Amino acid sequence: MFNYARHFGLLALLGAGLAIARPRAGLGIGAQFALYGALHAAALVLSIRPGAACAPARRILFVALAAALALCNARLGLFGLHAAGEVVGPLGPLAVVAACAASGALAYAALISASLVRIDLSSLAAISLGCAAVTACSFAIARAVLGAGVLWLVIPWWFAFSALLRYTECRKVA
Repeated sequence: MFNYARHFGLLALLGAGLAIARPRAGLGIGAQFALYGALHAAALVLSIRPGAACAPARRILFVALAAALALCNARLGLFGLHAAGEVVGPLGPLAVVAACAASGALAYAALISASLVRIDLSSLAAISLGCAAVTACSFAIARAVLGAGVLWLVIPWWFAFSALLRYTECRKVA
């Protein structure tokens, strides 16, 4: 259903643009993540192959819902980080970030499954766990690098999610 060459090209351009622009959380981390969710969703809908039955209104609604999911996930993550920092110790933030990456990927993949292309349960699980692993690694690296912002989490998550989505789509065809 998707032209993945176009999709990954768009993600690379968006990632480079964000890295150059260095967005700040002036409006709040939730709004920042809503933007990131909308950008990934826009790159996905702009990559739908010609002839796929997906009305423009449905694509716009998909992007809006993806932004809302990202915003909610970021807010839950902030709540979790505050709670885990006091209770769990130094590994708490890593666990919260991984859990947010997994739950965000699961919710987003479910949205894709409901809106664009069907994704089976085993693929939903694989996408979710893969995003959690990549984001946990990115978080550990970002903590070691001074001045690393949330793009160290977002961009690897984008590519992991999309690569796993492509893998699951190709697996269905084979």
